Amino acid sequence: MPRSIALRIVAAYQVLMALAVAVNFIITPLYHPGGDAPYTAWEVMNWFMAVSVVIVLLGSYARKRRMDAEEADTRTSLEVNIVFYAALGLFLWFFWNWFGVFGDRDDGTLWAFIDPLFVLVVGPAGLRMWRAAGG
Repeated sequence: MPRSIALRIVAAYQVLMALAVAVNFIITPLYHPGGDAPYTAWEVMNWFMAVSVVIVLLGSYARKRRMDAEEADTRTSLEVNIVFYAALGLFLWFFWNWFGVFGDRDDGTLWAFIDPLFVLVVGPAGLRMWRAAGG
């Protein structure tokens, strides 16, 4: 499979995951009964989100390494570093809280920060990958 096709598939996955998380984040209060009821949709989505979080961290790290080797301009350097460190923060928060779910120690409040950060990091990274695959 050519690299551009594989990159487009990964990019589409990232963008679709960002959209799914954004929509589910907004509509969860409409369908969830509250209390101690399980968040079944999120329990399933977290597995797919974990893949996206790893992809965005690896992709932003690779982009940062390329930029560091090229002596990029200030704007590019700032953009690449912000994306990388946001992806790193997302990775740390997501996996810390998600692993807590398995031990019944997750912080439900933290998901209210993780999910929007996921959309803000993974969505644009997926779009950037899509454009890179075309060029």
